[in-house]
Amino acid sequence: MSEVYAVRRERVRERCAAGGGAAALVSRPANVRYLAGAAPRGAVLLVGTDEDVLLCGRPPGDLPGGGRPGGGR
Repeated sequence: MSEVYAVRRERVRERCAAGGGAAALVSRPANVRYLAGAAPRGAVLLVGTDEDVLLCGRPPGDLPGGGRPGGGR
């Protein structure tokens, strides 16, 4: 994931830590794309203290549109 997205995730991590949390689970599609870039439909992003994990039910290549926002249209 690019530097722009890494900076955005770092801000989430800082706010989460300030609130006493160890991780944040991001599930709204627009928020996942904002923090991770293109993501397959149904993906969620776990922003942790040491690493971030993008979780999806299938590999991105298996979905129409290849995981692009609005893909498959």
